[in-house]
This record gives sequence, structure tokens and C-alpha cells, in this order.
Amino acid sequence: MKKISILLMICVLSFSSFAQVQVYPLGDLPKKGVKYVGRVQYALPTTTFKMTVSVSKVQEVRGHFADYAESLLGLTNIIQQNRTYYTLNSVSVEPVTAPDDSKVYVAYTSNTDLAKLWQEESMSGAAVVTPLTAYTTHSASLPDFFMNYADISYTQKSEAFVDTKIIDGVVTQVPASHTKTVSKSFESKAREAADAIMKSRKDQYSLAAGEQETPYSGEAIQTMLSELKKWENNYMSLFTGVSISDTMVYVFYVTPENPTPTTAFYFNSTKGFNQEEGTEADAYNLIFNRIYKENIVRIAEFNYPEYSYITRDTKPVQVSLTHSNDKIHDFGVVNMYQAGSLQTVHPYSNQVLGIKGIGFVF
Repeated sequence: MKKISILLMICVLSFSSFAQVQVYPLGDLPKKGVKYVGRVQYALPTTTFKMTVSVSKVQEVRGHFADYAESLLGLTNIIQQNRTYYTLNSVSVEPVTAPDDSKVYVAYTSNTDLAKLWQEESMSGAAVVTPLTAYTTHSASLPDFFMNYADISYTQKSEAFVDTKIIDGVVTQVPASHTKTVSKSFESKAREAADAIMKSRKDQYSLAAGEQETPYSGEAIQTMLSELKKWENNYMSLFTGVSISDTMVYVFYVTPENPTPTTAFYFNSTKGFNQEEGTEADAYNLIFNRIYKENIVRIAEFNYPEYSYITRDTKPVQVSLTHSNDKIHDFGVVNMYQAGSLQTVHPYSNQVLGIKGIGFVF
């Protein structure tokens, strides 16, 4: 995208027969022979594409009890390892008009009123298009149950034994027991989580089948079913794992120099979105297919069109987004200035009366 730092003008005026207007390309100004009371720089219009790209960053987190998912619950389609990847959700294109800093001209006038108008209505074009902007539209985090899950690692175990005692001088065996704390095995924890899932499903079935003794209202039953399902999903995530997604939206501008393939951005599943770096395989390109038959005719730059304005028309092109030579999306027909031709218009012709717009000669 080219940096725009030129002065712009509004050309909405009926010209006096006594006014003289001379126009020269910037950089090829005459050293003498130009009499004027005012001058202004203006740029021809160019077509810039405002692009909006939506990307999701997906994080998959393996479940605590993934190793027991199949043996305890018969689950095989689960997250097997932690990983992060990116997906390209959508790309939209909106054509906008911007000044072309490669086609800047200087207009001289000998008319005092015209010079005053130029001075008052000229403006800076630095803020016509904005730089790359990125913002997050949705951010997700690990569920609290999954992130903070910590089953009790110890349990109380009772052991029975026979204690030998002397009572009243007689050796007697007395039944006894004591309790000790033992560590749970990881498989035991997984089994308890699986039991919680089965119990939740059983309770859901009982409620749905009307097996409960208390006549709950329909609303109460729906609330209890919802809570039981949530409880089941919480424990199920310990086996299947959790997938969370953050969505980033990037807004930026692409200005092709001419209707030839132009790289808009780079994207792959490992690194995500990048506007400046990437490999050829990662490039997403804008393709412009001319749908008009006539040839582009451009004026010769060395033939200064004195006493005439320089304008540029548009031509229709079909705009598509491609990746690795495959068409991703077709954005339809756009009237593109870069595909048009440069023309000269006499200051007193009827066509000049239609020249209007802030900062551009149309």
C-alpha cells in the first residue's frame, strides 16, 4: 500500500473564458513561461480495496483422563494432544476511491477567483486511508471446571483385624479395626469421573421418564435436566478434552498498481495471519480479470497537455481471491481506475462541468 502524502482539491466550477489553466505532471514542471496567480497539486483517483479478514485461533487441550476414555466410556473421537492452530473464517472486499500518488499533477491558473477557491478548498490526503487495524471480536477461555479440576487424591481405608488382649487373666482375641489414609490411583479417579457421568445420565432419564415421586412442574424439570446435562458435560470434558477459539478481525487496505495479481495477505494454519511476511505457498492474492474488450489507451507523458485537465476513467474488472492457484472467493465486478485510461479534458469543455469530488479529478 502506497503512503499518501499529497494535497487534494475540489474541482467544481464553471470556468471563465478569460481564465487560463495549465496542467503539468509533478516533477516535470516548466522552468519558465508560466504566468499564474495560484497553483494546486491534485492526484488522479485510484481504486483501493478495503479488506476485512476474520481468523480464529483454536486451542485444543487434552483431557485429564484421555487415556481411559475408550476403556471406561467407549470414546475414540477425542483430543489426543495439546495443539494450537488457525482457521481462515471469511474475507470481504470493499472498493474505495483514494488518491494515486504516482499520478500527481500541478494546475496553474491566472484567474484570481479560481486560485482563491483552490486555496480554500484544498485539503491533505494523509488520512484518506488508515493503516492496518486488528481487533478481537470474541475471546474464549478454558471452562472453570476443567481448568480448576482437582479430584481428592486421598481416601480413607478401614482395615479389620483381631487384637489379642488379656482380660481378667485370660488371653482373649477381640475384633478391632482402624482407618488409614491411602493415595488414590489415577485410574481410580478416572473411574469415579466416569461413574459421575453415568449417574447424571441415569438421573436425566428418570426425570424425562417421570419416574420421580415428587410431581415437579415442567419448568422445574427442564431446569434440573439442564443442570444435570451441564454436570455430565463437565465430567465428559475430562475425557474428551476441550477446544476453545478466539476470533481476530483484521481491517487493512490494498492498492494494486495495475490490474495484475496482487498479494493481499499471508495465512497458514501454523502462524495465522500476516500482512508482510510469508512464503509463496501462504500467499492469498487478488486477481483482476478484465471483462472489457477495448485496449487501454494512455496519453504520452512527455506531451504535456497544456490548457487541459488530465483525468482517468474506470473499466470493469472481475475481482477474485485465490490461494495456490485455486479460487477462494469471487467478489464480483468492480469499476477499477487502474484499468482505465488517462485522458485530457479542455478546461472549457462540457465534461469539465462534471469534474467533482473531494480531492480527485473524476
